[in-house]
Amino acid sequence: MDRQGRKDLTVVYQHDPPSASARRLLDHVFGDAQGHMVTFAGRQARLDQDDARRNELTHTRQRSFPYPTAVEDAVSCLLEESRRERDAYFGVHLFRKAGSRLASNSVGTMSSLWLDEDDGRYPDNSPQPTAIVHSSASRRHLYWRLTRGVSAEWVIEMNRRIAVWAGGDSGKAGLATVLRAPGTMNYKRHPQVDPVTMEITGAGPWEPEVMEQAIPEIPSSSSKTSSTAPYDGPEVDLAEYLASVEVIRELSDGLGVKFAIVCPWVDEHGGGDRTGTRIGQRAGGGLWFHCAHEHCQGRGWAEFCRRAPQRRKIRVIPPRDTEPKGRVVIRLG
Repeated sequence: MDRQGRKDLTVVYQHDPPSASARRLLDHVFGDAQGHMVTFAGRQARLDQDDARRNELTHTRQRSFPYPTAVEDAVSCLLEESRRERDAYFGVHLFRKAGSRLASNSVGTMSSLWLDEDDGRYPDNSPQPTAIVHSSASRRHLYWRLTRGVSAEWVIEMNRRIAVWAGGDSGKAGLATVLRAPGTMNYKRHPQVDPVTMEITGAGPWEPEVMEQAIPEIPSSSSKTSSTAPYDGPEVDLAEYLASVEVIRELSDGLGVKFAIVCPWVDEHGGGDRTGTRIGQRAGGGLWFHCAHEHCQGRGWAEFCRRAPQRRKIRVIPPRDTEPKGRVVIRLG
């Protein structure tokens, strides 16, 4: 394996039976997870109406299947939809109950990242995808298998970072995303019909921390939660708070300094996930805290201070002979 995580052999499943190719990708994406898998299909309106909009789907249908117990039924459904000249997709995230792709219904833990590359291009000098689905001759869907399950919130954040970096479709970063299944056909460019194929690259699986360090963060200027207003509060040293937490690494930030840390509430994260937490200080002096995990929503700097209080050096000055007996001077350094 080379330094990018690539092995010498890329296995292309273009000649697999369609059912085997689809099943192989589902196993790759979901692993040992359990929940309800969603299939989604629709017919390109242009097949029946010459004046229909491009990629307008009609007569759409969504179904749910228990995973992994009914995975063969799910694969059969996808292939049957495709044989009926309908574009067939699968939901890349599992859900707790059937019939809903709402984020509140998600199983909460995932072990894969994904990207709809669209018109962009994922950089070659970065952690290579573990699976690639060719939805046409020029379009790809990329997947990164992880070594362990992580929170859905962290997956969404990383998917967005990957999409922005690659110039891909950031709208496909969420849990409700559906992507094409290998073994089906792509009718989007009808009368040209493209087979959807897959390859397992031999890269990975990747440690979540490796992906987090390798993929650039979305620039702070584009973040709705970032504040650039001048700070007029008391002067505070960020280092005194860093001493209260486990620091993973320093991150680049155009508005000041920023660190990836282990969240003080990590015991509340799904699976004890240590990723997705940031602390920093703006150039003007203001301090901030952000954690991407659902359990930490609404927790800001004030909550962080109460959980991980500032550690300051205390210097005890013993009394001098000329001072009253027992007097001790305490100074905060």
